[in-house]
Amino acid sequence: MRRIDRVARELKRMSKSISKSELIEGSVSGFTAKELSESLQIARNSVSEDLNELVKEGRAIKIKSRPVYFFDLQILEYRSGQKIEIPSDQHLKIKDYFKSSENQEDTAKYYPGDNSNHIFNEIIGSNESMEKVIAKLKAAMLYPPFGLNVLLTGEAGVGKNKVAETVHKYMESHQQQSIPFIYFNCSEYHSNPELLTSHLFGHVKGAFTGAETDKAGLIEKANNGFLFLDEVHRLTAEGQEKLFTVLDRRSYSRMGESLYHPVNVRIICATTENVQSALLQTFLRRIQVVAQIPSLAERTEKERLELALSFFQQESNQIKKSLKVSEEILQFIANQNYPGNVGQMKSDIQLICAEGYLHSMTRNLKTITIDYNLIEDKNVLPVPAEPDEQREEVFFIPGDPSIPADLLLQLPKSSKQLDPFYSLLLKEYEELSGSNLSHQEILAFLREKIQSHFDYTFQQKNVVRIIQDNNPVYHKIDNVVSHIEKALQLPFTKLKKNILINHIYSLISIVRNTPADSLFLFDKGLVINRLDYFEEVKNICTHIEETFQINCPPVELSFMSLFLQRLLHEDNTTEKKYDNDVVIIAHGESTASSLAGYTNKLFQKNVIQAIDIPFEQPVNETLNLLKQLVDKQNIKKLVLLVDVGSPMYFGNIISKEFQIDVLMIKDINLLSIIELMNVIMYESTDFNYLLSAMHDRDLKVVLYQKELSYDSQVIIITCATGIGAAIKIKNLLQDTFGDYLPSNLRLLTLSYEETKSVDKLSGYLEEHEYPLAMIGTFETDLLDVPFIPLDILFSEKGIENLMVVLGYNMDSKSSKVIQEEISSKYIQNVSLEAIANYIHVLNPQKLLIEMKSVYEHICRQLDIQPSMLIMLRFLIHCCCTVERLVADDGAVLKAKNVDPDSLDKQKEISVIKLSLRQIELSYDIKFPAIEIKYIYEVLFY
Repeated sequence: MRRIDRVARELKRMSKSISKSELIEGSVSGFTAKELSESLQIARNSVSEDLNELVKEGRAIKIKSRPVYFFDLQILEYRSGQKIEIPSDQHLKIKDYFKSSENQEDTAKYYPGDNSNHIFNEIIGSNESMEKVIAKLKAAMLYPPFGLNVLLTGEAGVGKNKVAETVHKYMESHQQQSIPFIYFNCSEYHSNPELLTSHLFGHVKGAFTGAETDKAGLIEKANNGFLFLDEVHRLTAEGQEKLFTVLDRRSYSRMGESLYHPVNVRIICATTENVQSALLQTFLRRIQVVAQIPSLAERTEKERLELALSFFQQESNQIKKSLKVSEEILQFIANQNYPGNVGQMKSDIQLICAEGYLHSMTRNLKTITIDYNLIEDKNVLPVPAEPDEQREEVFFIPGDPSIPADLLLQLPKSSKQLDPFYSLLLKEYEELSGSNLSHQEILAFLREKIQSHFDYTFQQKNVVRIIQDNNPVYHKIDNVVSHIEKALQLPFTKLKKNILINHIYSLISIVRNTPADSLFLFDKGLVINRLDYFEEVKNICTHIEETFQINCPPVELSFMSLFLQRLLHEDNTTEKKYDNDVVIIAHGESTASSLAGYTNKLFQKNVIQAIDIPFEQPVNETLNLLKQLVDKQNIKKLVLLVDVGSPMYFGNIISKEFQIDVLMIKDINLLSIIELMNVIMYESTDFNYLLSAMHDRDLKVVLYQKELSYDSQVIIITCATGIGAAIKIKNLLQDTFGDYLPSNLRLLTLSYEETKSVDKLSGYLEEHEYPLAMIGTFETDLLDVPFIPLDILFSEKGIENLMVVLGYNMDSKSSKVIQEEISSKYIQNVSLEAIANYIHVLNPQKLLIEMKSVYEHICRQLDIQPSMLIMLRFLIHCCCTVERLVADDGAVLKAKNVDPDSLDKQKEISVIKLSLRQIELSYDIKFPAIEIKYIYEVLFY
């Protein structure tokens, strides 16, 4: 980037941070050369020279005061609302620019037409995708004598309510008076015709039981104004017919009277449904104007950006804090896919701003910075720009109008706009040259960059040309691309064509503007090891050289080879048959589906299937879904992608049960999935090849092979607190599972240090033994061994998870019976050990048996089934309470006693008291009312 461009960018950044009110008040006059010099760390005289040049070019204004101040001209034009003539140094104070604009008669230049037309400018896209809709609505409103009724259609979230409200504001401005706007959601009374009639038309006293006074309906309240019927498709046929008199005769009658009252009301309806099937034809005939609101996907790029800008400005106004958002993130947010349309975009921006607000509060920051850390789904983020090539930052200041998208789109762009294949490689080389790396190490690093930049470019949903049609070079480039299409006999899609056009334009710019002695790109070491379609690639490069009279760097061969590989492979993917299936299992309502859907769309093949794990879904249900999929589709080879938790056990289970090979990749994200699919689609589907390729990419991968069998299995138990704790866990599992542990299973206790590497662990395993799972505090690097954390083992799902690892089918009745039996023993063993730590006077074993009988009696009487965790809390609490009461510690309890009759839930309290009666008799104690209350809370809170 040139020095003057850096100065211009910094001046624009500083200018954006100043509000209109600060400029008018004169509290800020602009910025001095010294201020920019300190900010940029550039010599002051150089900055001063560049600033004066920017004034000559019409990119900045100059205030001839002492000291001299400068301000970005585009930002000042936006703040002042007027065009500033060149030269732009005609004022001695910056606030004088605003005085001249206030005295101008043409202050409404942004609002052409009559005084009311500017209202529709509030609707983004009023001169683009919404232009015809607005023209239709204006015609409907102004049609004499009373206007026409309107039906707004479109997907949920497109802004039908906003359009209806704007129509109302337009008519208020046009008529120069306040007029009613009554909102009614038709879904509220669609199932109750009488209430609907009363709500819409009103009623007279005595019209029905409970009608004690006359009541006006919504139609009467909307007289001389608008009645907005939202979700009109929810009206029954009878409900639609009730409106006919209003639509036909412009009159109505209240329930219970025969008198008709004249009414002048305009009906605006809104629906997300197909109007031909959702509404009566007789009703539709009475709605003269139907306006389809475009979805967000149908809006132009400029409109989507304007929407994002306006929502950020609204949030700034709402929270009364300045927001700083990079243009890169704004473009990213504006171009996301929003199934919920404009409404979802607004909600997502509110969430991002809320998280940014929290971040600013914890760090006491005045300005909220919206950065990549606030984007929820990191997997879909674009590659952030390098520090020296950051795009412009946009400031949203409370009270300011929304920044026009035109202004943002016209801002000078950095060299980041060039195709990244050359512009970023050149920058990488400049940075690496100053490091201690050898020449060969630099080339190896850059070869990786070639592949990654290329892959990133092809993963984009939309690539915009960086050269305009009116540029003379464009026509030459377009001819070259056409020549390549003909030579390959393969027409390019718009996306691929734009990629190639941008690349050739970047190639020409780099070669012509970079000195030959510093142009590292001529180094042959950058050419990738294997060049497919060598002759075709060589001919293409020769044609480019002859057309533009340049010498293509050798690395251009690499780009063209990669381009043709991708292009031709994608065209032939329909012929390829995959001999393995890929399944993603991930936690979340739609995480796996989103990852699979995005990747399938990216590669234009439905190769990946998804299994989502909602929060409440049990482990065995997820495993059963996978088993059904494998069985139904007769899968012979499975690539299983999992995120965390229980699904990491599934690979071994599926391999054994179905006798198939399973390649499992753990801790997956979008990038690792794309890397896997690149190998599967373009290299090989062989599992040994995939295993090696994924290992090379530092992914956690393991191959379960059907032909491998082990005589004996081992569950490794370790604990960071010492071997003693591990032995206790082993004894607990042996006592709990008993004969239900497989006969070929050994429980092995080891210290945490002994489990850190395969080499150390192998010394404790016999040749015929296979590690089935590991239980412990911290996970080790044994990637092919399922890990069960202690907190999971001692949770309500602990027994179920362990049984899944042991190979039990948790959907069978027999396994459920076994699980209940094991769980009962588990609770008893865990609670006995816990109680033994507190009980010193009584016999803990005897007391636990008695208290467990009380617990079961309470559950039967109240017909409840508390969780295992609640049972444990109940037993520990009650046994310890008995110990205290027997030891005559009741004085403490009496001091906090309560009246039993004051307690709520008398039935539950009564059952608890009666169930404890036998304990009171056996130990000669009395449970205080406060303890009864505590026991109730343990069971029900």
